[in-house]
Amino acid sequence: MRNLYRVLALALALLLAAAGLALAGPVAQRVSKNKLLVVGTAADYPPFNVKDKAGRVIGLDMDLAHGLAAALGVKLEVKVMPFAQLLPALRAGKLDLALAGITMMPRRNLEVAFVGPYFVTGQGMLLKASLAASIKGPGDVNRPEFTVAVAKGTTGEGAARVALSMAKLAPAANMEAALKMLLDGKAQVLVADFPFCALAAFRYPQANLAALDKPFTYEPIGMALPPGDDLWANLLRNYLGALMQSGKLKQLQQRWFQRADWMQNVPK
Repeated sequence: MRNLYRVLALALALLLAAAGLALAGPVAQRVSKNKLLVVGTAADYPPFNVKDKAGRVIGLDMDLAHGLAAALGVKLEVKVMPFAQLLPALRAGKLDLALAGITMMPRRNLEVAFVGPYFVTGQGMLLKASLAASIKGPGDVNRPEFTVAVAKGTTGEGAARVALSMAKLAPAANMEAALKMLLDGKAQVLVADFPFCALAAFRYPQANLAALDKPFTYEPIGMALPPGDDLWANLLRNYLGALMQSGKLKQLQQRWFQRADWMQNVPK
């Protein structure tokens, strides 16, 4: 991984030099002056972000954060907070960047800026395997007898309110709490990003869970950043561009979405 960060640092440095960019915007100036990159995340959304057994935050989002800090030659500080607090923290200047599997959507884009996407997903459904034969999509769940767990403030909650208006919605504090509702039998269905649903079914084989075979929405995942700093946004676009053009972003996606070895370090 250190070799990857060195490659990213070189690629970004070359791009910035070619573009003639200087760290002159308010966020970029703060990062440069303090020699510190402050990134916010929720740490409850594997494989994007989750705490390992040692309490460290790992995942695709954290690899992107570490790579960016290395490219800029600054230290990284990760601030963990509830998902719903991330965008307000960006607007308040408490974060330089938020990486938490955040869907780029117009309503959020009125509050903060986005760069990306670095991953494309959609909302999925997770349920007990015994129900899988009779549930093929949202239409089969949109009934009063179903309780649907969602995480507050997520696009999963928004999608469920639209597509499952007749079902009983049960908002939880975060993704892990919503999953626990399903595991404890307090909900029959969980609505969350498709990778999270598929991963949860794999992580908890004893629970006999099943994820629907495809998402029912389209959602691009991006980096969220404070508004009002065009150069910071430009730098981040160059960073993602370097990742994509070098093939490193694909390698990171494969590491977190196609391999299972990292799950051994994640508590259940």
